[in-house]
Parts: sequence; C-alpha cells; structure tokens
Amino acid sequence: MSRAGWLNAALAAIVVALGAFLYFRPAKDAAVEHPLSALKAKEVRSLRIERAGAVPVVLARKEDTWLIEAPIAARADDSRVMQLLALVEARSAHRLPAGDRGRFGLEPPQARIIVDGRTFSFGLVNDITREQYVMAGDAVYALHPRYGAALPESAVQLASRQLFGPGEAPARIALRDFAVEQRDGKWTLAPRAADLSQDDYIRWVDEWRLASAVSVEPRAATRAREEIRIQLKNGGELTLGVMSREPELVLARSDEKLQYRFGAGLVKRLLSPPAAASDDPAGKK
Repeated sequence: MSRAGWLNAALAAIVVALGAFLYFRPAKDAAVEHPLSALKAKEVRSLRIERAGAVPVVLARKEDTWLIEAPIAARADDSRVMQLLALVEARSAHRLPAGDRGRFGLEPPQARIIVDGRTFSFGLVNDITREQYVMAGDAVYALHPRYGAALPESAVQLASRQLFGPGEAPARIALRDFAVEQRDGKWTLAPRAADLSQDDYIRWVDEWRLASAVSVEPRAATRAREEIRIQLKNGGELTLGVMSREPELVLARSDEKLQYRFGAGLVKRLLSPPAAASDDPAGKK
C-alpha cells in the first residue's frame, strides 16, 4: 500500500474511533432540579390561601369537587384550583438555605399557601432573573412567577362560573309564566304550546344545565325581581333570583351569596319557553 493509502487508512481509523467514543461515552449529567415537596396535586384534600391584608381563603375537596368554605360558601372552579396546586409538584434548579429570609422578601412573606398542612411562602421576584422566591420547609427555591400569579386576590375569583354543579341536573324548571318538567322520562311544557320534539326540550334544558357565566360576583343587596324554582333529579331544590334581565342576565343562587352574570344572548334562550329548532330565539338551526 502506498504512503497516501496508509495515511488515508489511519485517518479513517481515527474518525471511526472518535465517532465510537462520542457515541458510547456517558451522557452529561442532567441539570439537577429540586422538588419543592413530595405532594401530588390530585391527592391534596385541603388548601388555605393567606395574603397580606386579605381575609384567608379556605378550600376543601369533597369527593372529586373543590368547595370554598371561607370566607364564602361556594363551588370552586376546579381548573383554577389545579393551577394553584401545580406549585406542590414544581421543581427548581436553585435551592438556597432560608437563613436570611429578609433578602428573599420572606420576612414577612407576600403570601402563603398551606396545602394539607405544608406551608409554601411567596417572596419577592428577582429583578434580574425574573424568578420568584418561594420557601418550602427549610429552603428557598427560585420559580417562574406564574405560580405566584395564580394566587387569587379574593375568594370570588376562585368560584365556579357554572350555574349548576356536576351532580345537579334539573328535573323541573318553573319560571314566572311557564314550567318545563320531566315526567316518566319525557319532557313537557305547561301551559302547553305548539308540538315540540324531545330534542327541542333537551336542547333547552341543556342550555340551563350547562350555563356558564361571564363573571361571578358577590350578591347585590337589592331584592330579586322574580324567582325561578328548580327541582333537581337528585331530589334537591334550588331557587334562582332574577336580579336583572337587561342589558345582561344576572341570576343569584339561593344557597350562595353570589350572583352569576351572563351575556345578553342567553336572556331569550333561558327565559323564553322551549321552541322548535327553526323557531329557536337564539337563531339556531
């Protein structure tokens, strides 16, 4: 073999050896991430939120539903609660000793969350890294500020916007001028109007059952203009106060100190009797 051939063969061997080294060498250690806790969000049963100058908010999970227990009694928005609980499974690349709490804005903390007895305290946001300091146990962690941004300013912000809870299915809805009721598995309207199909009734009842408010707010001190009485399939009863029909529909539940504000488009769909698809007041086809 010529000298050039030996040189090419040597270079080829070097390339193969280098490739094998790069392929089989141990991978670099992944960046260490420190968990804030061993808690699992889906297993949490209680939650308390404390903010400076605000009334503490207390929530509890009953079966699979989150409820606000203080300072108001209401159903909680499960998705908002899970945003809060994402904190317990958070990880940070920076774990610092909590000796000098003042430099982290933790003396006192801006807010605290107590999850199943474990406390997480929120401090200041670092001006350079834009990370927020959170103390858990005897350490301080630097986290994305979204965890702090998920903290509500009031209990009402955590309230569910759904007019009915997961287990609340109407069996009778009685308004001022008419009532829709399910008897022997069939929906009926009283006083009876034009012939309607069961699909027409089901569509109208579903508008009620799935109604989601634009916003939820503390109930106004004024009296309701009229009442809507609802019987539920589970045997319960519910009274809704009509606080306003226009420009927006505002309904207040008798068992909650809250009122639900709906867009103007729902006024006719909810407060008018069921109609055939072609006569739907919302213009649906």
